[in-house]
Amino acid sequence: NWIYGRNVVITGCSTGIGKELTVQLVKNFGCNVMGVARNKQKLDLLKEELGDKFDYRRFDISDENAWYDFSEEMQNIGYNVDVLINNAGMIQEFSQYADMDMQTIRKIVDTNFNSVIFGVAAFLPLIRKSKFGYIVNISSASAILPVCGETVYSATKGAVKAFSESLAQDLSGFGIGVSCVMPGPVKTDLYKQRDAGGSAKKDYELVEKIGITAETAANRIIKAMRKRKVRVLIDAVAKLMDFGMRVAPSLTQKITCKAMKAACY
Repeated sequence: NWIYGRNVVITGCSTGIGKELTVQLVKNFGCNVMGVARNKQKLDLLKEELGDKFDYRRFDISDENAWYDFSEEMQNIGYNVDVLINNAGMIQEFSQYADMDMQTIRKIVDTNFNSVIFGVAAFLPLIRKSKFGYIVNISSASAILPVCGETVYSATKGAVKAFSESLAQDLSGFGIGVSCVMPGPVKTDLYKQRDAGGSAKKDYELVEKIGITAETAANRIIKAMRKRKVRVLIDAVAKLMDFGMRVAPSLTQKITCKAMKAACY
């Protein structure tokens, strides 16, 4: 029951998994949550719903200096951070790597990976002071089985996975837990934010058919946190991908590639 009443920082808290994590941690576990997101209207609505146990800040999570400014502010106001949840991320539209522009590639890398590096670096000194220190990094099942048409996204999530698992070993002697969460398809706004037509529409329709809800994902993530699990697979798709890569990696990659191209291109 270590999670009750902790001070938590969550990125991407205004929608999807981040929002559900925020709501459940506040309502079910009495946590104080400092959220980070961009949409002020959604953040204000969340503040209205959750009251004094929720507050938020808006800044670019791909900006290293912004992270250190945020961390310094938390120290100055006496917000002693116990838990950092790096949840914010973005996903590319299904496309060949050769067709992607470098600006998009950089944006995906900065949002999905660099923000995690910066967040942990900025807040680790604070977390090490806590008796209940914990870090959660949201990766993806694509880190286990990289998906065609999502080359850069898969690469960033693979980097988050490797970073998290190494970090867990680094911090094991300090009593700080680290969870790397690798969900399969989750019904969130990540897919809705793409263009409405073409492969994006097919992709979203596929997620609607086989994905779990953000509420379910959040519930399972918190359950894994309470058990202090390092490697977290929260749905059947992720577990199937993991099993396939353990038993028959080449065949699993070939079948997945054909299925994704048929469904999304």
